Amino acid sequence: MYIVKVQMSSVDRMIRTTTRLFAWLVLTALLLTTPIITNANSTNQPSSVVYERSELSPTMVDTTASTKKVIVGSWIETVTFSGPDAPPPLKSLVTFSADGTTTVADQGNVSLAVGTVFSAGHGSWIAQGERTFSWTTVELVSDLEGNLIGTLKVRGTYTVDETGNAYSGFFKADLTIFGNTLPFEGTNEGTRIQVEL
Repeated sequence: MYIVKVQMSSVDRMIRTTTRLFAWLVLTALLLTTPIITNANSTNQPSSVVYERSELSPTMVDTTASTKKVIVGSWIETVTFSGPDAPPPLKSLVTFSADGTTTVADQGNVSLAVGTVFSAGHGSWIAQGERTFSWTTVELVSDLEGNLIGTLKVRGTYTVDETGNAYSGFFKADLTIFGNTLPFEGTNEGTRIQVEL
């Protein structure tokens, strides 16, 4: 196998990128930053916790926990982009921590066709109601040589269902490359990653 490396300035690469490739890049970036939410109102005080099996789920449910912490944990989500030239849905892994931070990693974060690499997304979340959460994440965008060429900022709102093991919501994102910003949006559906024995 031979690897051919073509030298092209990142500015020339972005100028020559078609609208379809740029849209694909934006959608890919969006998937990479689809975060899930963690509770920003955690306390350091010990508490008595009661667990019981939910009839809706085979997992253990903390019956004394505030529903404002229901987003805390790790999730796998499907990200669906809006628009006529939208790419196909992607998968994303998201962790919402009890301290109000969130981390996300998306499918397809390296694009050889466009010549970009997206970092993991980092951000924060807040509870907006009993089962509704809002979040914002930021990812760094580099060219294949590791030069920073932009950022992807994604923000959204999710609602966790009554089982506590699924959520749905929407997101809006801004992909900024070389000072030019491309907005896009879509929806997310997440499923909690559970312990399997």
